Parts: sequence; C-alpha cells; structure tokens
Amino acid sequence: MEQLWFQIRYGAGSSVLLLLAFLIFCPGAVNASETTSRLLESQSFLSEALKGPLNYSIYLPPGAEAASQAYPVLFLLHGLGGSEKDWVRAGGVRKTTDRLIKSGEINPLIIVIPDGASSWYVNSAARKGPGDYETALLRDLPDHIEASYPVRQDKPGRSIGGLSMGGFGAVRLGLIDVDRFPSIVSLSGAIVRDDTPDHPVSNQQIKLFRQAFGVPYDKSHFNRDNVFSLAERVNERVKTGKAEWPQMLLVVGDDDYFKLYRGAFHFFDHMRGLKAPVELRINDGKHTWPYWNRELARLLRFANAYFE
Repeated sequence: MEQLWFQIRYGAGSSVLLLLAFLIFCPGAVNASETTSRLLESQSFLSEALKGPLNYSIYLPPGAEAASQAYPVLFLLHGLGGSEKDWVRAGGVRKTTDRLIKSGEINPLIIVIPDGASSWYVNSAARKGPGDYETALLRDLPDHIEASYPVRQDKPGRSIGGLSMGGFGAVRLGLIDVDRFPSIVSLSGAIVRDDTPDHPVSNQQIKLFRQAFGVPYDKSHFNRDNVFSLAERVNERVKTGKAEWPQMLLVVGDDDYFKLYRGAFHFFDHMRGLKAPVELRINDGKHTWPYWNRELARLLRFANAYFE
C-alpha cells in the first residue's frame, strides 16, 4: 500500500521516490544477501581428470557474494556411498556454521563439499576403479572454486576435513599436498594399517573399497595409497626441510561399530613417532550422523584456529 501511495501521489516516473519507499518499508529485501548465508546444492563443472562433470555443494557466509574480501575455504568430504548432498541434508552444515559465525567462535569461511563417489579419494581409472578423484579434487576442483568464488588462494587460507571414507580422504589429500593445507581433520576416519602378513586387511574392508584399489583388490595399490606409507614419504621431505607437517586432528567415537578407533590410535601413534603435530580425541559416539553433526563444530573450530 505504501508503494502504491507513492505512485499515486508522485507519479510512476518518479523512480527515486519509489526506491526510497521500497527501502523504507522493505529494508530486508535489499540487504538479505549481506545478512544471510547461502548454501548452493549440487553445482557442477567439467573435470578434466574425471572426463566428465564433478558435482559439489558450497556454503557461502553472509555477505560473501557482495564482498571485496576473500574468505578461507574448507574442503569437506563425505563418506562411502555418499555424495555432495550428505553434509547439506544430513550433516546440518549450514545451521552449525551459521551458529558458530554468529557467536564469534569462528570467522566467516566458505565450505566446499565435493562428490567423491565411492572413490576413496584416490586415482583409480587405470586400475578400473571409480576414477581419478585425487587429481580431480586436488587440481580441477580448487582451480574451479578459485575462479568462481571469493576464496583465499594462500596456504593459511585453506583446510580439509571429512568423515569416514572422507576422513581417510582428508588425511590422504592433506598429506599429498602439504603445501596447500595447514590443517586436517578426520571424523571417524576409515583408517587401517598397511596390508601386511602381520596385519592383513579384512575381507569386509576389501568389499568396502569398491574397486578403488584394483580389480581384483591389489594390496600393493592399497599400501602405496594408504596414509601410513604416505606419512613416511612426507616425513622424508620434512626432514630435509622441503615440507612442513600440517596440524592434524583425529576424532572417533568409542562405540564406532567398525572399530575405527583402532586405526585412529595406530595412526596417531605412528604420527607421534614421526614427531608430527597430531591430536586424538576418542569420545562418546557411534558411526552415525548424530555423532558427526555434533563433531562438525569441533572440526570447524580446529580449522579456524589455523586460518591466518
């Protein structure tokens, strides 16, 4: 009614007064993007490594679309059988991130949630696996995100985390590219020791690998791609001053029905032996979304602590 009154009194051509009326009576409509976060689900771009589309969802903090500044970016990985929708629909990523930003517990950031299929975040096209997701997520995805959104492109402005298979993937990718990520967080990471006669990988685990480590499963592929072997290779670079360890947090529930607390402890112990900065939290919880919903806040606070 107020806008109509302005039109009648001053005429339809008086655009300045109409705009003034709109601003007076509808202030939230203009500034909504500055005060409300956005979550864009299932965006897509063409990945050279995958020779096809790679989907992702992305969280943008309030004001990001109109900001002149660049924001820290967190790459957040899903678990086995999941997709770029998991953290959005089941993980409460927007609600939790909004709450922590509003309370001042973390600074505004952008969160990228890629679809990793059931790839275990390794390159597997040559061995008839799901595809070259390692290259897609370490090269193609960051290139696309940096060209499309206001994210920081320096090492202190990046972090990576994930749950279950994605917890394994976060450790893997974070150690492969230690020059990119200053911090890594693994929630209920599907971490198991190298496949050796003393510690063979179980048949159950091999079924969960979904051909990522060869068809049929080839333990040489697994051992080369596994985080224990990878940590040894990084350690050689660290000792010669060619790399620095990222800060790492491993979190797992004491009631995890895959007993992933065993792998978390062994990897924690292994990393401590290499004098790497790693923290371990074994707390009350299962291998379920209620646990990851709760622990997402811990993940975000840890990442925020190492954004400079």
